[in-house]
Amino acid sequence: MTTRSEKCCVICQAREIRKEANNWCCDCGEGLCLDCHDIHVNSKLSNNHDTIPIESYNQLPSSIARIVNYCEAHKMKYENYCQYHDKDCCPACIAVDHKSCTNIMLLQDVINKVKTSASLNTTESNVKDLQSNIDHILADRQQNLDIINEERQRYQNEITQVRTKVNVYLNTLEQKILKELDTAQNKIKKDTKNLITELLEKMKVANTLAEEIVAIKKYATEYQVYIGSKLIENKVEKEANYLRSLLKEGKLRQSRIQLIMNGKLSNIESIIGTFGTVETKIGETSIVLKRRENKQAQIMSNIPNIDNIKISYARQIKLPSSRFWSWIFKSFELQGIIVLPDGKIILADSYYKRLLVVYNDGKMEKSIACATIGNGPFGITCLEKNLVAISTSRGIQIVNHQTGTIVGNVPTNGECRGIAYNKGALICWVRSIGIEYIQLSNFSTKTLVQIKENTDRLGISVYRNRIYATDYSNDAVSCYTLEGKKLWQFKNESVLKFPRGIAVDNNSNVYVAAYKCVICLSSDGKKFEKKLSAKEGLYDPSALHFDHIKNDLIVADKDQPVFVYHIS
Repeated sequence: MTTRSEKCCVICQAREIRKEANNWCCDCGEGLCLDCHDIHVNSKLSNNHDTIPIESYNQLPSSIARIVNYCEAHKMKYENYCQYHDKDCCPACIAVDHKSCTNIMLLQDVINKVKTSASLNTTESNVKDLQSNIDHILADRQQNLDIINEERQRYQNEITQVRTKVNVYLNTLEQKILKELDTAQNKIKKDTKNLITELLEKMKVANTLAEEIVAIKKYATEYQVYIGSKLIENKVEKEANYLRSLLKEGKLRQSRIQLIMNGKLSNIESIIGTFGTVETKIGETSIVLKRRENKQAQIMSNIPNIDNIKISYARQIKLPSSRFWSWIFKSFELQGIIVLPDGKIILADSYYKRLLVVYNDGKMEKSIACATIGNGPFGITCLEKNLVAISTSRGIQIVNHQTGTIVGNVPTNGECRGIAYNKGALICWVRSIGIEYIQLSNFSTKTLVQIKENTDRLGISVYRNRIYATDYSNDAVSCYTLEGKKLWQFKNESVLKFPRGIAVDNNSNVYVAAYKCVICLSSDGKKFEKKLSAKEGLYDPSALHFDHIKNDLIVADKDQPVFVYHIS
């Protein structure tokens, strides 16, 4: 492949002719002269290739210039995008690695208008935030040094005033204490200057990223912008993690020098063993890092804010049941619902203590018996590979939905209801305790939100570093950070009664299954709209799930059926 330093036409060079390249083919990764460029863009095999002037190519950052729309494994051009795996695919990739994937998009549709997309704007904003954070920290560190210098001078003046009374006798002690002050000051200055040096290097990185953003917006192809913005965002996240590590490790806490004077110095006849002691005080940091939320599902999401949401009926899933026995016994008591990556739906039926695995047309694939001690299953959440977790009155069970076997149990100190999976951990409602965080690697548990009252809190959903939870007994919906800090709570007795299931769409709008209706809350919990009710056939909605790939809201009535609505 031609390097950036070589400006010869590759096709001419193959014919032992040396001609200057005037254009660059981003798909082939080769330079072309004017004549070869005309042939290239008019050829049936290459008329859809992206070409740019060689001057524009030379302006691109090297990491962006190396990006080509080409599958090295199969020697074919990328034509599609798999939403589930978040990967570009050539035709061979689809046949080999994505046979069961149901959400394959045309790559051209994915990268269309990517230069003006929210994703690139967000990345650019994050680079600016990174620059601003470094500037802020540098100013704060310099201010800290100024304060330290002032404190150092103030204490030296105090020492000098005392020294005039004791003069020669205390000269040795004075030198000793000044040396201690200098040692403390020098250590702080050394540590701070080292940090400033690091931050200046980080600023160079941030400036380079900013220049790269400008360059790719002006000169890169859509695909290069698409991949390049991801690369830059990864670099931004790395540098932002460095800044967050400074906060976490206490390197940005305010440093102080503290001198505790010996009270006996006021009397020269006293026996004095020391001039005082020097301490370094570490105070609270005044730095607040600016960082926008990571934008998830940018490609798939086109959902508007609550005021403009449209819900359209897609289909109804009616589960098979015995006509005879349904006159005597319940057929179902659906409490939880999830959609698997392959499109299958799993329903948690607490009446018969089972999981129902159904195709999206309602045909039953299998029923998995859950031999729970007590009641359940209630909530259900998808883990990695073929595993799901279900909540019961005695704890949590891990189930392999492929083999239909229970592979693990996680006890809880109370009845477990709502449950959600997030980055290797389970977040769940536990009665009389609150919202608990359970790390699956070692089953360590901590309480994020403490609620000791013995009331029903049924639904949990985790999305974009936020926890959303329903409170059945108190007719409320609350939003928390992943650390358990409450951000908002919604209560309105006229519309929200007995909330149970909860789900969040790609725009952080919140859907709640309540008494004979489904309501939608804005991402800040300030606005609401009743979206579905009994006139749409909902008589006892109990469980919700939002399919973030298809933008579908799945609603399960407690005694079935299951409704699928498309959100746009």
